[in-house]
Amino acid sequence: MRSSRRSGEAEKYIILRGLACETGLCYHAFMRKLDFSRVCGLYLILMSSLFLLAVSPKGYLNIVETKYAVFCSLTALLLMAFFVLCIRKNITRGNKWSAIHFLVLAYWAWSLVSTVCSPWRRTAFLGEYRCDGFITITLYCAVFLILSLYGDDFRFPLWLPAAVLSLLCLVAILQFFDLNPLRLYPAGLRWSGRERDYNGAFLSLTGNADLTASVLCTGFAFLWPLGMRKNNWLFLLPAILCLIVLFASGVRAGMVGAAASIFFCLPAVLPIRRKGKRIVRLLLFLLCFCILLFIYYIPLPGTAGELNSLLHGQAQDSFGSGRIYIWKEVCKLVKERPILGGGPDTLGERGLAFVKTAPDGTVIRRTIDCAHCEALNVLVNQGVPALLLLAAAVILTLLRVVKSCGVSCMPLVSAFLAYLSASLFGIGMPANTAYFWLIWAVLLCKTGKMHDDLVADAI
Repeated sequence: MRSSRRSGEAEKYIILRGLACETGLCYHAFMRKLDFSRVCGLYLILMSSLFLLAVSPKGYLNIVETKYAVFCSLTALLLMAFFVLCIRKNITRGNKWSAIHFLVLAYWAWSLVSTVCSPWRRTAFLGEYRCDGFITITLYCAVFLILSLYGDDFRFPLWLPAAVLSLLCLVAILQFFDLNPLRLYPAGLRWSGRERDYNGAFLSLTGNADLTASVLCTGFAFLWPLGMRKNNWLFLLPAILCLIVLFASGVRAGMVGAAASIFFCLPAVLPIRRKGKRIVRLLLFLLCFCILLFIYYIPLPGTAGELNSLLHGQAQDSFGSGRIYIWKEVCKLVKERPILGGGPDTLGERGLAFVKTAPDGTVIRRTIDCAHCEALNVLVNQGVPALLLLAAAVILTLLRVVKSCGVSCMPLVSAFLAYLSASLFGIGMPANTAYFWLIWAVLLCKTGKMHDDLVADAI
């Protein structure tokens, strides 16, 4: 009996040892095959799908927290994978550090100084108003540096953002008809009750309509250059869908971003000779000039009327849904702390408020926690040096794009310019700003490789 029991235990031990060895061999084989480019590709896939589609059962009640939790979780996994592969030496040598990388690193360092010196240190660190504190800035900069330096040669399915953006547009279209897909709105609230039944406007799976417009205009700018390629015309369908939702939402910042992407990138995307591109560029300039001339001499209602007044030097505080008033008040705060600012995401602590009257006579009072211009937001929260560092990095990126960007990078360039243009009149939160840093990182990685190839060919 004892001998048979011992033999059975010995067989179990041998089996378990064999399984452990096989598991260890599989793990080592997996780690040898795993490279960081695949991790980067997986991260971008999840950010283009899971992050965009993530909502909780509470819908818009906690959509900001839901998006932020998903962003932090995915980015934490990326950073963990990066450090593990660094330890195991599975990461090959990346692109060279450029002045752009050092400027972004300096921007992060100055944001740290601004946070430490802030009178509202806890808010500046955590980002209690718009989840845009120092922790978020750290994640942005870390993702940017890692992807731009080591994120080359990853595979990314271009159909994925097209499909996800189409789904976002379909949800928005249903909401335009006062439906409530996925029960995103709380009971009794709908899109038609925006600015009346509740403060603000919420649309699709992003939340705030301004954030949705920012995502859609960036997506449109990425998709339409893809659709201009040979046999890729299907990408134009979700691009047109994004454009329809943008105009139906009435968010003018998104329209500006979409128009900017076409204005700056259409000549480069068209499959014509250089002389033809110059003619198209000239025609676009003439078209814009004629539109401005028409608006200058013929006052129209709505946005065109506001632009007419601005061209005549008559700016009213109510223009741009109150943006003129907000910019004036924020500029006054900049003078109080011009060097260090109040700290990241601390504008809500500065005591600004905006009061307006709804069409039905209801008085709406809001606390101003965002400058509705991302450049001005950086200026008031992190100071003049932070804005100069970030602006210098963006300008150097655009100069590199002009020198060494090919047609294959035009979707990224178009999306980059669209976001920059829309950000001058919009708001920034992880739900949309995360994509700006991702696009910037991938664009810098691609153009950096092209620049190195051009230098090698010249030598």
